Amino acid sequence: MNPTAKASRLSPDDPLRGRTAIIVEDQKLFADFLAGCFKEWGIEVVLNTPSGAEGLAAVNQRPPDLLMLDFSLPDIDGLEIARQVLTDRTKSGLRVVGISSHCDPWTMLQVQKLGLHGFVDKLDQSADGLRMALVSVLSGNVFYTRAVTESSARLRQDPRAFNRVLSDYELKILALIGQAMTDEEIATALGISPTTMQSRRRDIMKKLDIHTTPKLIHYAIVNGLTRPTRT
Repeated sequence: MNPTAKASRLSPDDPLRGRTAIIVEDQKLFADFLAGCFKEWGIEVVLNTPSGAEGLAAVNQRPPDLLMLDFSLPDIDGLEIARQVLTDRTKSGLRVVGISSHCDPWTMLQVQKLGLHGFVDKLDQSADGLRMALVSVLSGNVFYTRAVTESSARLRQDPRAFNRVLSDYELKILALIGQAMTDEEIATALGISPTTMQSRRRDIMKKLDIHTTPKLIHYAIVNGLTRPTRT
């Protein structure tokens, strides 16, 4: 991807020129790439940080026009940062664009539920595509890459999709099961009895039509309820 792809075509009324942005991204190579693109497109990067806490503090102190937000951060889940920012009415002018290589069903569902203004798939976006997304978002529109719409379609077509058949509490339990935690460990974490936890596990298996723990762990990971590693 070439950061200078559109630089020569910028005009004084370009929707990106003169905007401010905060980049929260812990992969330095990608963060530097974003910063280089923004500079060429006339966007001032007021902060480029791998720390979710630092990024959130900067947004709270002086909201920029744009927050580019990775979801997998070393200190705070990026989706939680998005939730806090998007529910703060004092930041109604801030546009939030998520960036991630995680395009699993649960993550894509949260993008829509939280109302992010945009989402860009790290693995399937060119510099031109990124610029088009930012132009759309900063012009007052919503821009989602195809991963979001394709995931939504799959969930709508699946009568046993996790968001249809499981409660929020059951989703929380499933996420812990995905970490290969035992019933006793999960019961302790949630403050319930092991017997109650065993009953909850059986209910989840029945609702999802999954009948072994290894398959349940696999389901939690594939659907994004559990993330074994950060990328």
